Amino acid sequence: MTQRRLTILLHWSTLMLVLVMVKGGTSEAWVRWAFVLGGAVWIAMAIVKGMMCKPGPKLTGTLRAVYPWMHRGMYAVLAVTVALNAAALIGWMPHDTGWVALLVLLAAGAMHGLFHFWRHNVLFDGALRVMMPRFMHKIL
Repeated sequence: MTQRRLTILLHWSTLMLVLVMVKGGTSEAWVRWAFVLGGAVWIAMAIVKGMMCKPGPKLTGTLRAVYPWMHRGMYAVLAVTVALNAAALIGWMPHDTGWVALLVLLAAGAMHGLFHFWRHNVLFDGALRVMMPRFMHKIL
């Protein structure tokens, strides 16, 4: 599996797992473990192979300068959320420790998605095509 395909898989799997965990309040242990393992793989891959984010030629000015830092911030929020959920699952912290971090991750992810939606529809730079599976490119 290529880095791109694995990143896309982890991207959308993480979103679905966060939504499942938020809907359930404090989710089942297997869902939280799936989130922790997927998040850890994604973070490790970004550390070893680097992030796949690129601002694109149509993003200019301040947004272009802060673009890589916004993605590093997303990875930081993901890492904290994964670490807190792992600590709670292992028993080092109370069971509901990761709840606030999970909500912060959901809010940051929503802002992240809106930013890329804006890029795709206002700048027409195809930002959504980068992280969407290929079978969905026809509808974008």
